[in-house]
Amino acid sequence: LRIINVFLKRACPASFVWRYFLEKASLEKVTSFIKIICSTSEFDLVDIEHSKTSNSAKLVIFIDKDGGVTLDDCIDFNELIHEAGGLDDLIDSSYTLEVSSPGPKRPLKVLSDYVRFKGRKVKVRLSSIDTLSSKEVFVGTIEDVIGDKISINDSGKIFVINYENILKANLNL
Repeated sequence: LRIINVFLKRACPASFVWRYFLEKASLEKVTSFIKIICSTSEFDLVDIEHSKTSNSAKLVIFIDKDGGVTLDDCIDFNELIHEAGGLDDLIDSSYTLEVSSPGPKRPLKVLSDYVRFKGRKVKVRLSSIDTLSSKEVFVGTIEDVIGDKISINDSGKIFVINYENILKANLNL
Protein backbone atom coordinates (compact mmCIF):
# COMPACT_ATOMS: atom_id res chain seq x y z
CA LEU A 1 0.00 0.00 0.00
CA ARG A 2 1.40 3.38 -1.01
CA ILE A 3 0.38 6.19 1.30
CA ILE A 4 0.11 9.74 0.04
CA ASN A 5 -0.89 12.81 1.98
CA VAL A 6 -1.42 16.08 0.14
CA PHE A 7 -0.24 18.92 2.35
CA LEU A 8 -1.02 22.28 0.78
CA LYS A 9 -0.96 24.42 -2.31
CA ARG A 10 1.13 27.59 -2.42
CA ALA A 11 0.37 30.82 -4.28
CA CYS A 12 2.72 32.33 -6.84
CA PRO A 13 2.97 35.50 -8.90
CA ALA A 14 1.11 35.46 -12.23
CA SER A 15 4.37 36.22 -14.03
CA PHE A 16 5.93 32.90 -13.02
CA VAL A 17 7.38 30.88 -15.92
CA TRP A 18 6.74 27.13 -15.38
CA ARG A 19 9.88 25.86 -17.04
CA TYR A 20 11.85 27.23 -14.07
CA PHE A 21 10.18 24.97 -11.51
CA LEU A 22 12.96 23.35 -9.50
CA GLU A 23 16.02 23.68 -11.60
CA LYS A 24 19.00 21.63 -10.45
CA ALA A 25 20.27 24.20 -7.94
CA SER A 26 16.84 24.61 -6.35
CA LEU A 27 16.31 20.85 -6.19
CA GLU A 28 19.66 20.46 -4.43
CA LYS A 29 18.65 23.10 -1.87
CA VAL A 30 15.27 21.42 -1.30
CA THR A 31 17.01 18.04 -0.92
CA SER A 32 19.46 19.46 1.63
CA PHE A 33 16.58 21.07 3.53
CA ILE A 34 14.65 17.76 3.69
CA LYS A 35 17.80 15.79 4.65
CA ILE A 36 18.29 18.10 7.63
CA ILE A 37 14.73 17.38 8.78
CA CYS A 38 15.32 13.64 8.33
CA SER A 39 18.56 13.78 10.31
CA THR A 40 16.68 15.05 13.35
CA SER A 41 13.81 12.57 13.04
CA GLU A 42 13.16 8.85 12.58
CA PHE A 43 12.60 9.23 8.85
CA ASP A 44 14.87 8.54 5.88
CA LEU A 45 14.63 10.45 2.62
CA VAL A 46 14.13 7.96 -0.21
CA ASP A 47 13.55 10.31 -3.13
CA ILE A 48 12.16 13.64 -4.25
CA GLU A 49 10.16 13.98 -7.45
CA HIS A 50 8.97 17.18 -9.03
CA SER A 51 6.70 17.70 -11.98
CA LYS A 52 4.92 20.52 -13.69
CA THR A 53 2.11 21.19 -16.09
CA SER A 54 0.97 24.46 -17.63
CA ASN A 55 -1.06 25.35 -14.54
CA SER A 56 0.40 23.43 -11.60
CA ALA A 57 3.56 22.08 -10.04
CA LYS A 58 3.98 19.20 -7.63
CA LEU A 59 6.75 18.24 -5.22
CA VAL A 60 6.58 14.68 -3.86
CA ILE A 61 8.82 13.67 -0.97
CA PHE A 62 9.19 9.92 -0.42
CA ILE A 63 10.13 8.93 3.13
CA ASP A 64 10.73 5.64 4.89
CA LYS A 65 11.57 4.41 8.36
CA ASP A 66 12.16 1.11 10.09
CA GLY A 67 8.88 -0.75 10.12
CA GLY A 68 7.45 1.21 7.18
CA VAL A 69 5.51 4.44 6.82
CA THR A 70 1.89 5.03 7.80
CA LEU A 71 -0.50 7.84 6.89
CA ASP A 72 0.14 9.35 10.34
CA ASP A 73 3.88 9.34 9.57
CA CYS A 74 3.22 11.32 6.37
CA ILE A 75 1.18 13.82 8.36
CA ASP A 76 3.92 14.02 11.03
CA PHE A 77 6.59 14.64 8.39
CA ASN A 78 4.47 17.37 6.82
CA GLU A 79 4.28 19.00 10.25
CA LEU A 80 8.07 18.75 10.62
CA ILE A 81 8.49 20.55 7.28
CA HIS A 82 6.00 23.22 8.35
CA GLU A 83 7.66 23.67 11.77
CA ALA A 84 11.12 23.96 10.22
CA GLY A 85 9.92 26.71 7.88
CA GLY A 86 11.91 27.86 4.90
CA LEU A 87 10.77 25.48 2.16
CA ASP A 88 8.74 28.26 0.52
CA ASP A 89 11.90 30.38 0.39
CA LEU A 90 13.55 27.67 -1.75
CA ILE A 91 10.69 27.36 -4.24
CA ASP A 92 9.61 30.47 -6.13
CA SER A 93 6.34 29.10 -7.43
CA SER A 94 2.95 27.74 -6.56
CA TYR A 95 3.18 24.05 -5.80
CA THR A 96 1.44 21.13 -4.17
CA LEU A 97 3.53 19.30 -1.61
CA GLU A 98 2.95 15.58 -1.08
CA VAL A 99 4.64 13.29 1.41
CA SER A 100 4.45 9.62 0.52
CA SER A 101 5.71 6.21 1.45
CA PRO A 102 7.87 4.66 -1.27
CA GLY A 103 5.42 1.76 -1.61
CA PRO A 104 6.14 -1.96 -1.76
CA LYS A 105 8.49 -1.60 -4.73
CA ARG A 106 10.66 0.91 -2.90
CA PRO A 107 13.58 2.21 -4.96
CA LEU A 108 17.08 1.47 -3.69
CA LYS A 109 18.92 4.77 -4.10
CA VAL A 110 22.07 4.54 -1.95
CA LEU A 111 24.49 1.72 -1.11
CA SER A 112 23.22 1.54 2.47
CA ASP A 113 19.77 0.57 1.10
CA TYR A 114 21.26 -2.70 -0.15
CA VAL A 115 22.71 -3.42 3.30
CA ARG A 116 19.39 -2.55 4.95
CA PHE A 117 17.42 -4.84 2.64
CA LYS A 118 19.85 -7.79 2.64
CA GLY A 119 17.82 -10.97 2.26
CA ARG A 120 15.03 -9.23 0.35
CA LYS A 121 14.10 -9.78 -3.28
CA VAL A 122 15.12 -7.00 -5.67
CA LYS A 123 15.08 -6.08 -9.34
CA VAL A 124 18.30 -4.43 -10.51
CA ARG A 125 18.85 -2.83 -13.93
CA LEU A 126 22.43 -2.11 -14.92
CA SER A 127 23.60 0.87 -16.96
CA SER A 128 25.15 -1.60 -19.44
CA ILE A 129 25.14 -5.34 -20.03
CA ASP A 130 27.24 -7.33 -17.55
CA THR A 131 30.05 -8.92 -19.58
CA LEU A 132 30.32 -12.05 -17.41
CA SER A 133 26.62 -12.96 -17.42
CA SER A 134 25.43 -11.13 -20.57
CA LYS A 135 22.54 -9.81 -18.45
CA GLU A 136 21.29 -6.28 -17.98
CA VAL A 137 18.53 -7.05 -15.46
CA PHE A 138 18.83 -9.19 -12.34
CA VAL A 139 15.89 -10.35 -10.23
CA GLY A 140 16.83 -12.10 -7.03
CA THR A 141 17.75 -11.85 -3.39
CA ILE A 142 20.44 -9.59 -1.96
CA GLU A 143 22.89 -12.10 -0.48
CA ASP A 144 25.67 -9.80 0.68
CA VAL A 145 27.17 -6.32 0.36
CA ILE A 146 30.94 -5.95 0.65
CA GLY A 147 32.32 -2.51 -0.05
CA ASP A 148 30.64 -1.38 -3.26
CA LYS A 149 29.97 -4.95 -4.46
CA ILE A 150 26.46 -6.37 -4.16
CA SER A 151 25.86 -10.13 -4.41
CA ILE A 152 22.49 -11.08 -5.93
CA ASN A 153 21.11 -14.62 -6.03
CA ASP A 154 19.27 -14.71 -9.35
CA SER A 155 17.71 -18.11 -10.13
CA GLY A 156 20.15 -19.98 -7.89
CA LYS A 157 23.27 -18.31 -9.28
CA ILE A 158 25.22 -15.63 -7.39
CA PHE A 159 26.13 -12.53 -9.39
CA VAL A 160 28.40 -9.80 -8.02
CA ILE A 161 27.42 -6.33 -9.20
CA ASN A 162 29.38 -3.11 -8.77
CA TYR A 163 27.15 -0.48 -7.16
CA GLU A 164 28.32 2.18 -9.63
CA ASN A 165 27.01 0.06 -12.55
CA ILE A 166 23.42 0.09 -11.25
CA LEU A 167 21.05 2.28 -13.24
CA LYS A 168 17.92 1.52 -11.22
CA ALA A 169 16.92 -0.89 -8.47
CA ASN A 170 13.73 -1.61 -6.55
CA LEU A 171 12.46 -4.03 -3.97
CA ASN A 172 10.55 -6.73 -5.85
CA LEU A 173 7.70 -8.65 -4.25
